[in-house]
Amino acid sequence: MTRNSTWIQRFLAELLPIFYGFMMALFAIAILVGAIMFYGHDLLMAHPTSIQEPSQLSRSSIQPVKPGVTLSKEPTPAPPQPKGTDPGTPETSLRPPLPAVTSPPKASAPPVPYSPAPPWRWTVFRDDVSLLFRSEIPDIGDLPLLYYAVLLDDAEWISELISRGADPNETTPGGDSMLCAAVRHGALSSVRALLYGGADVNKLGFEKQPPLPLASLRRGADIYRALLTAGADPNTRFASPITKAVLDRVTIKDLKNAMESDRGVTPLIACSSRGDVEGAAELLRWGASPAKCTTRYHRYPINFAAAQGYLFLMRIILGRQPESEPQILVTVDLSKQRAWVTKEGQIIDSCAVSTGRAGYNTPAGRYVITDKHRSWTSTLYHVAMPFFMRLNCSAIGLHSGYVTGRPASHGCIRLPYDKARKFFGICNVGDEVQIVH
Repeated sequence: MTRNSTWIQRFLAELLPIFYGFMMALFAIAILVGAIMFYGHDLLMAHPTSIQEPSQLSRSSIQPVKPGVTLSKEPTPAPPQPKGTDPGTPETSLRPPLPAVTSPPKASAPPVPYSPAPPWRWTVFRDDVSLLFRSEIPDIGDLPLLYYAVLLDDAEWISELISRGADPNETTPGGDSMLCAAVRHGALSSVRALLYGGADVNKLGFEKQPPLPLASLRRGADIYRALLTAGADPNTRFASPITKAVLDRVTIKDLKNAMESDRGVTPLIACSSRGDVEGAAELLRWGASPAKCTTRYHRYPINFAAAQGYLFLMRIILGRQPESEPQILVTVDLSKQRAWVTKEGQIIDSCAVSTGRAGYNTPAGRYVITDKHRSWTSTLYHVAMPFFMRLNCSAIGLHSGYVTGRPASHGCIRLPYDKARKFFGICNVGDEVQIVH
């Protein structure tokens, strides 16, 4: 133990001088760095003109260096004196003074003050694309310039061209009209500009269809209103035969089949088949008749809406206000074979019923009473059906008949005579009927 402690003390005794020397070296280096920083700053402050700004440097201040010539900072030696002269004697003592030749001082440009470049700033692209299209019109062949403005949907340019003499009723080489082109693209502002400029509201396009029927193939009650305000007939019909260009834009199969095989489709029929509630309401407001049917198969707008199951649209076509909700609801329970009438959620009457038997099941669903007949005879079975209320323009409905308390009919809902008469007096066309299991 004593031998180990003696060895450690000897090692520490030899290490301490090395450590002290290392600390003294670090201290000397720190003093040297501080002196350089302090005195170097004083030298820079004492001679500020020795440093030139980058903008003050000129090409004339940089002398080219010839090959083989070494530049030095030593002063240039004086020229040799002629013999017989004393270097310390002034030259004026030997010869008369020469007139002083002075050259005009060279005009030097004042130094340009240094100014940093402004920081880059992002700006929004503000180029008017419509002005670019007007100034750089592409090659559009024989198309009228007004037609090109319609395709761009530039109402301001359309108005400007019409004010300068462009004809809003000019026909393109392909047989299209300006107004039909605007309607086809759903360009409301262009439609208004053309109508204000005197466009014919009944002029046919290249599909050989008037503007209003074309407009009824797409949603846009504002376009309907603009055309109707300009004098379009709300009961105008699609011209037959209907071209493939029109049929390709029809997505409802029932409407497409009617256009191909039937005749006399009206804008209201097109809106009813497509479920366009706003368009149908606008047409009805301007006098479109729900009694106008197709001329071959005699289908009415209500039939097309019923085929798609548009209950709300059926109620509008039947004359109910779009903002109103039906207060009367008839519910038929197939499992209980009972029916009841509720008014504003309160049951006011109920009775036993007989619905369709096996093979003639009454389909469950939500329906609208589309027509009522106090005395009605079935066109299929040639039997009397008093107080008949038809559902969704179909072959089934509610009427008076023999009630057994179990399914017994061919699909209709039979009610006792007294209850059928009471239900007939309570319910109106447009009220809803729900059939549940």
